[in-house]
Amino acid sequence: MLVIIVSLVIVFLGVSIWAIIDAASRPSEAFVAVRESKAMWLTLIAVFTLSLFVVGFILALVYLLSIRPKVKNGSRESLTGQPPVVSRRPWIYFIIWMLVGSAWAMVIVGAFSIGIVFIPVATIATVFLVRKPVSRRGIPGLFGGLALPLFYIAYLNRSGPGMVCATTQSPSGFSESCGSEGNPWIWLVTGLVLLGVGVAIFIFSAHSGEGLQCANCSQPMGPEDQFCSHCGNRSSEFHDVH
Repeated sequence: MLVIIVSLVIVFLGVSIWAIIDAASRPSEAFVAVRESKAMWLTLIAVFTLSLFVVGFILALVYLLSIRPKVKNGSRESLTGQPPVVSRRPWIYFIIWMLVGSAWAMVIVGAFSIGIVFIPVATIATVFLVRKPVSRRGIPGLFGGLALPLFYIAYLNRSGPGMVCATTQSPSGFSESCGSEGNPWIWLVTGLVLLGVGVAIFIFSAHSGEGLQCANCSQPMGPEDQFCSHCGNRSSEFHDVH
């Protein structure tokens, strides 16, 4: 089991370092051409890799599988590709990313037991989502996903802190079992903070993108844009979201 954990750490860290090196080696103009920010992606991947390891790995995957191809080839692919089928309700993607974040949290929390079962589920879901550009609007849901296991731990320790005894009935009579439980409020408050951070970032990013918006994929557009860099719609199909 230790070998599996060490291997996961090496893979996660290697992917994050690869993403950082790749983004740093590309000119800022290439990011601007596809309406992305080089500084933002470098900061996000680096900060979250150092603080929330799994989130940093997921962001690195988002960059490598979704942003890097566009930065490498310019906006030509996005102008000629088929318009994607997307949801006009970004909260749906927030909830989906929250479930993915919860799966990754279980990979770490249950690394010595059930966590390994969540690895293929979390990986497949992440790869599937990062291939849909519009789903990136829900990435802040990862914070909420990290909070879900904490809520469960708080529930398991709901009678704590301290020694807690429970009486159970069996065919042979009543029996009492005792065990030590932690402080549930620590887990609950930490989970609420993570969930609140995710919701706040999601709402802020949604408001910061107000203005012209593509009518097909709901991506924010600049006033000088002639095409949507995500689905190729012409500017005549943009609409004002104010």
